[in-house]
Amino acid sequence: MRVAFLVGGDTQSTLRSIEAVCGAPNIRPVGILLDTGITSRKSRLANLRRNVKREGIGYLYRRMIGALRDWLDARAARLAPKREIDDLLRRAFPEANLNLEDLAARFQIPLVRAGNLNQQAAVEALRQLNADLGVVLGTRILKPAIFGVPRLGCINLHKGAVPGYRGMPPGFWEIFDGAKSAGVTVHFVDAGLDTGDVVGTAEIPVHPLETPDTLRTKLDIEGPRALAEAVSALAAGTCERRAQQPSAARPRRKPTHAHLLELAKRAPRLSVVESDEKRIFKTVFYLFLYRTGIFHLVHRVRSRGAIILYHRVNDFAGDNLTVTTRALAEHILILQRHYRPASTTDLVANVRNRQAVPPGSVAIHFDDCYRDVLLNGSRLLEAAGFPAAMFIATGFIDTGRVFEHDCAKYPFTFENLHRTEIPALIERGFEIGAHTVNHVDLGNIDPEAVRYEVTESRRTLEEITGRDVPLFSFPFGRKANIREDSRRIIEEAGFHALFSAHGGFVSADSDPYDIPRIGINSRYRALDLIMELEGLSLPQLFPRLKSAFRSSPAAGTTRI
Repeated sequence: MRVAFLVGGDTQSTLRSIEAVCGAPNIRPVGILLDTGITSRKSRLANLRRNVKREGIGYLYRRMIGALRDWLDARAARLAPKREIDDLLRRAFPEANLNLEDLAARFQIPLVRAGNLNQQAAVEALRQLNADLGVVLGTRILKPAIFGVPRLGCINLHKGAVPGYRGMPPGFWEIFDGAKSAGVTVHFVDAGLDTGDVVGTAEIPVHPLETPDTLRTKLDIEGPRALAEAVSALAAGTCERRAQQPSAARPRRKPTHAHLLELAKRAPRLSVVESDEKRIFKTVFYLFLYRTGIFHLVHRVRSRGAIILYHRVNDFAGDNLTVTTRALAEHILILQRHYRPASTTDLVANVRNRQAVPPGSVAIHFDDCYRDVLLNGSRLLEAAGFPAAMFIATGFIDTGRVFEHDCAKYPFTFENLHRTEIPALIERGFEIGAHTVNHVDLGNIDPEAVRYEVTESRRTLEEITGRDVPLFSFPFGRKANIREDSRRIIEEAGFHALFSAHGGFVSADSDPYDIPRIGINSRYRALDLIMELEGLSLPQLFPRLKSAFRSSPAAGTTRI
């Protein structure tokens, strides 16, 4: 069956859906039509009037402040150019498609920048492809002149259960309504909005800790599976078309600011993004420090190192223990530009020998036992030639155990490392350290339990790796988690260094049994990261702002 794709944007969700369909049996992709049409000024003004009428004059302020934030973010992003990030990602993941051009080249599909899909040029381009079926992904509302061109018509992937969740955006209204499940619907396109005959569905439970962002991520993962199954059934002639039940429910619309505030008030955990005003102030201040040379001056005169602490590397969790593959690539590039990549062993030797740490030395650490460090993080670091270390809680190896902090906060399940995979980390330039057996708080258990957690984790890792394991990091790693008797037990167990996580820098004066690390995640842009490493971040410069900025993940409202 000849399949053409009509798409509204070059997004990872779109790429995932096209890849799934192209991998289905008896499918021949014949073209991708990308909508590149620009909304007319008349339409934009009409939309603006409708939104002001709906939300009040405050809508204008929020639009302007949001546009300013985006403009400043684009300036900040120039520190690590997209081209260089893409180059590193391609070296690390040669099998991946970063954009529609990559995908079109891999599958040898014509990519047509079609303008407005409802205009005649796009209709003619689709007609020339002689498609049996059109697959619609995230486009504007299409007219019959375009969706009626393929022999069988067009189907749409809608990330919502119909008829109750017609419209947009995916994931928000289910959370707002307190729904127990969310759905994906594959339906034929007709003259209505998400009203065509259904040819495929899927359903996922809504976790009690779900947010609109996490639920949309899950729908983005589930949607391509349902779409590929529906296309396969259509190709095989086994698809059952089911007319939708009549419904008086109106299609969902984009939530207003009042809806966002109401949801945040009901469930404060959903308020996860700093305010636009705070982001603007921070970006302007940091760009001023960077562009005026203050950052570079401070960087040259400092004689100290730093250790960056990550935990997970994936593109779905989006929480404060996760860094995405793209964000990690950005961090690596900015570190290589301004700093000196260092191994943990070298930094420990400087500290233990009371030698000056080479200025700008930076090491990278990962804690816990997350498998995505191997699958994603190690590939990026190997491609960049950047050393790293991973501290493993050995009781989670080869198990489906879930870390307590994940149970309490996140609606995802994360895979743990397998025993046979740990040598692969070493081959990719990782040092291995211990992180207890059960990821317990060593500041809250008796000395004998501390001794077991410390010695058994080291024994297991040395058995797996066949190497000495002289490095240890404290779970949780705050000052309250580090008792003096625990530090003494760790030293007696033969560890050469102990790493905390309460922030700070590494110098010849650092205590080898309390070497500080700085926790970092995707919310740090390259600009934020280098300011943090130079002690120029706002919480570091203005301690009274520390609580406000450190708690930014709990400030503002969720972006839709």
